[in-house]
Amino acid sequence: MKSEMLNPPNYLRNVGNVPQNNPDGEHRFKKGKDQKETIMKLSKFVKQAVQEVIAEDKLNLFVEKNVPTNPSKWSYYKSQAKKKFDVYPSAYANAWAAKQYKAAGGGWRKG
Repeated sequence: MKSEMLNPPNYLRNVGNVPQNNPDGEHRFKKGKDQKETIMKLSKFVKQAVQEVIAEDKLNLFVEKNVPTNPSKWSYYKSQAKKKFDVYPSAYANAWAAKQYKAAGGGWRKG
């Protein structure tokens, strides 16, 4: 039975490619495969992280409310709209107030 184990064809038949040992102890085949797998995993992770950040920024654009740059002017024109229109919380009243506010030099920012 020992003679069968020492017979090179029988011994090598059950074993795959034997990698060459490098001085640092890493096998040549394994090292290349690990580097490729690591790069693939990192690239997938980076792509996923970038997509999450982009999605979050897009969501924040819709979630954040516009804030007037000059709140005193906005409150003045809002009160004028309340006096002018019978129903204040309406699209017409808000559009009129915003138009007057913009004409007076007011602006909007995300806040």
